[in-house]
Amino acid sequence: MKFLNRLKTISIFILLIFSLGIFQVQPALAHRPHDVIEQVELSPNYNQDQTVFIIARLNLFKSTDGGSRWQRIVKGLDNRTDLSSLAISAKTKKTLFMSTLGDGIYKSEDEGASWFKVNQGLDNLKIDLIAISAESDDVVLAAGQEKGLYKTKDGGKTWSTVLDGNTKITALAFAPTNKDPIIAGDNKGNLYISNDVGEAWKKAFTIQDRSAITALATSPNFAADGSFFVGTDQGSIFKTVDKGNSFTPVNKGLSGGSIRDIVISSDYGKTSSLYASTWHDGFFQSNDGGQSWQKSSQGLTKDHQADQDQFKSPHFMDLRISSNFSQDKTAFLGGFNGLFKSSDSGQSWQEINTLSTGTIISLDISPNYQNDSTLAFATYVGEAYISKDQGATWQVIMKGLEIPRIQGDDDEPNQDPRRFFDIAFSPNYASDNSIFATLLWTKFLRSTNQGNSWNILSLSKEVRGVTIATSPNFTADKTIYLGSQAGITFKSTDAGKTFSVIATLGKRANNEPPAIVVSPDFAADKTLYASGKEGVYKSVDAGQTWQPINNGLNLLINSRIQLAISPNYKLDQTVILGTEMGIFKTQDGGKSWVKLAGSAYGGDGYIEGFAISPNYQNDQTFIASVRGKGLFKTVNGGQSFTLIGDQSLPLAKMTSVPSAGIPIQFSPAYAKDQTIYGFGSANTEVFKSTDGGNTWTTLAVQRQDTSKYDLLTSVQLQLYIYRRRILSILVALIMAVASYFLVGYLGLEKKLPLSKVQIKAFSSFLVFLVVLLVLFKLV
Repeated sequence: MKFLNRLKTISIFILLIFSLGIFQVQPALAHRPHDVIEQVELSPNYNQDQTVFIIARLNLFKSTDGGSRWQRIVKGLDNRTDLSSLAISAKTKKTLFMSTLGDGIYKSEDEGASWFKVNQGLDNLKIDLIAISAESDDVVLAAGQEKGLYKTKDGGKTWSTVLDGNTKITALAFAPTNKDPIIAGDNKGNLYISNDVGEAWKKAFTIQDRSAITALATSPNFAADGSFFVGTDQGSIFKTVDKGNSFTPVNKGLSGGSIRDIVISSDYGKTSSLYASTWHDGFFQSNDGGQSWQKSSQGLTKDHQADQDQFKSPHFMDLRISSNFSQDKTAFLGGFNGLFKSSDSGQSWQEINTLSTGTIISLDISPNYQNDSTLAFATYVGEAYISKDQGATWQVIMKGLEIPRIQGDDDEPNQDPRRFFDIAFSPNYASDNSIFATLLWTKFLRSTNQGNSWNILSLSKEVRGVTIATSPNFTADKTIYLGSQAGITFKSTDAGKTFSVIATLGKRANNEPPAIVVSPDFAADKTLYASGKEGVYKSVDAGQTWQPINNGLNLLINSRIQLAISPNYKLDQTVILGTEMGIFKTQDGGKSWVKLAGSAYGGDGYIEGFAISPNYQNDQTFIASVRGKGLFKTVNGGQSFTLIGDQSLPLAKMTSVPSAGIPIQFSPAYAKDQTIYGFGSANTEVFKSTDGGNTWTTLAVQRQDTSKYDLLTSVQLQLYIYRRRILSILVALIMAVASYFLVGYLGLEKKLPLSKVQIKAFSSFLVFLVVLLVLFKLV
């Protein structure tokens, strides 16, 4: 009885320790990964239409509600190179121009909904900057990435070179009217001025610090006050009040390195207000014409990756203010860590979501879809969903994938590690209820109960970007293949319980996932195809050895590759490739390839999504999503293609968002139901067609909160998170109990003024405390 009382006392002590904070609350998670906002532009009527454009991760997005929700713009944007600069007309919100670093210049005449190229006369398609005259949409200037300045005076129909040589223009600014000068700055601190609407230029001044000119802004009252401001890469701002004849540094209060942008208030004549952004410190405001500056950075955040050698990027970039700023006080600031918005004249800032963590990156359809109506998808960060009614309703399936179970020794503990990369149903899903998924780094996820719970497996080698391919004979052979961006290939023959490395095909020259397809007759022919360092590879021994098969594909070494294999491969030996340079096909198992001349999509179109009909033997159908051009369908094996659907529908993976997802998915029962699913939106949306892709509906998914757990899950997580501490307590408790009995044999009560029970209790407590402290320090 006495022992039980002592044990009760020790138990109470343990509970006390727990209540004092051994169990700590998990930190709040930051958005992962950051979204680099290269450029921000506001509608000239922002106070009325709330329209914002951004370039983020090489994608163009538009918001018509002040940044709460975004639409991904794709129609007409068939660029293969980076988007670099965006300009919107100050006179009408309908006209926009956008430059690229290799595809020239695009123009929109419908408020950015669709785009077309305007490159006639350009001798250089690497265009870094673009600016539209404040008085006429027909007058536009464009600066080459390396050198040269071009002008159009007919709205982009033709361009002419107006400044040649080795001059690299790094900033452009139109004055309010065409009667006023146009100003340009170069990478050596030189200012150029044109007084004839950009036809002729002269070097007018060299800025004192002789560093690259990074920002220019002219006063809205230029004709009267002759004022404009110059920002430099060395972090200085210079002001002129005599139209550029002389300059005065106005830097008091500025900090943070390179000036990234300067914006002048539309009521500058009354308020003398202007604003600037700097590389490190964000937003600055001056209310005295630049004589002094005040920093306002509350709410602005930075990401340490911007300082790493691979990026070396400004923390803060484009700054834009509302055309009605004096009334609505709204400003936007783009940065390496996201887009920030202020509604109080820049006094405080809030990061707003741009690229949603709910963006779908992979989708798959149950092989038993005709009977179970099931499909599933994974999002950019942290969520997977399943629908059992053809997409009408969705349920989140994340039990077992709670952050603590995956976090491990993540060196960024405040960020969600659940960046999904791929998701796939078991070919035997009707019987085994299995779904597989991968995370961006190393983790293979396996559910055997339709996603109700998951097991997590860490692969034997740390790899990035893991693609799933399952054996069509899965019921018998339990075989799964995993490819990785590093070219390391894994194989499992126990339904994903364990994996071993079987091959290394070499890293591709881009950030795209490996493509893997398995022969429908795999049980007999053991054939697989995959992309690797040298292009396309083939294995005929279940992946043990691989040979490159690139006869006719020499131009594809650095191209992004998608693979699709004919369901009738045993007889037709057909494999089809979707690439940046069009579609290629083999009908002899890869011995030779021919390019499908798709005049409808341009032949050399950038194929972003690609899928083949499960009834290909009879319907000869496959569909390709071509960047900027829309969806194209063939019903004769690729002899001809027809444009289908809506060209503004983004059925393509998000550019620069790593994933292995195939954005077009045929229903396994396509011959009967004519159903196709797809993804590619900036939001959590699934696209669905029931007429073979001719028309589409959007299935909006109501996202569910995955951060809240039921009581049982909470207890399980506590036990998992603190398993080492709990074990330490149990070890300390066992040693304390053992000491309670052992001390009783030492006869210490004869030497100390304490009873035997008191000595035993005190010794037990002391042992427990010392052991606990030692073990806690170790863990």
